[in-house]
Amino acid sequence: MRRNHQPEPNPVAGQAPKILTVAQVAELLQIPKSSVYEKTRVRRGGVPPLPCRRVGKYLRFFEGEVLSWLTGLPQNQLVQRKRRAA
Repeated sequence: MRRNHQPEPNPVAGQAPKILTVAQVAELLQIPKSSVYEKTRVRRGGVPPLPCRRVGKYLRFFEGEVLSWLTGLPQNQLVQRKRRAA
């Protein structure tokens, strides 16, 4: 994604994209706010950072970008573990 790229308005509703705060993103993803901050950082391992914009000292997110980021993450394969006999 280009730097400073602006998402297009919703073509169906014709509305501007919804802007979310860190707390709203945490609620949407059902994770702690501290995890939202961590996921915005660039890390090794191939997982892309959560796209955000900085407005002064605050982070803001476009809802569509957050949902696209989530669906673009690799799926974890469930690991079945053997139970030990008690």
